Amino acid sequence: MEENIVIDKLIDILSKNELSEVNFQDKDFKIKIKKDIIIEEVPQIEESVVDTPLDDNSDIVFIKSTNIGKFFFYDKNGVPLIAVGQTIKVGQTIGYISTVGIKTSIKSEVAGSIEQILLKNGEVTDYGKELIKVKKIVD
Repeated sequence: MEENIVIDKLIDILSKNELSEVNFQDKDFKIKIKKDIIIEEVPQIEESVVDTPLDDNSDIVFIKSTNIGKFFFYDKNGVPLIAVGQTIKVGQTIGYISTVGIKTSIKSEVAGSIEQILLKNGEVTDYGKELIKVKKIVD
């Protein structure tokens, strides 16, 4: 009966995290659950930074999530990678998204000053969710 509970939880994890496969093993049993993947053609998004049309704030942009998972802007030693008021450069790592133990770096595609960090460290994010508000450096 306990195996059924584990299987139900694994299926739930598989669905919620949009995974194609999940494995579990303990001393009593081992299980691998796979689901068929349906590939849909989705238009490519060229940039993860999108200008937000604000009246007098055309130099304000939002760095958005490129993945689902938990957003972290502290390194493994607890040192913040970014802070409000900090100036960032194009290509600078500003955090990462952890999905099922896999970390994906988030790099800035704009140079500017961080106005606001919109999520708490470790907070869950979805694809396209705004992470950081940046005031662009005007060339």
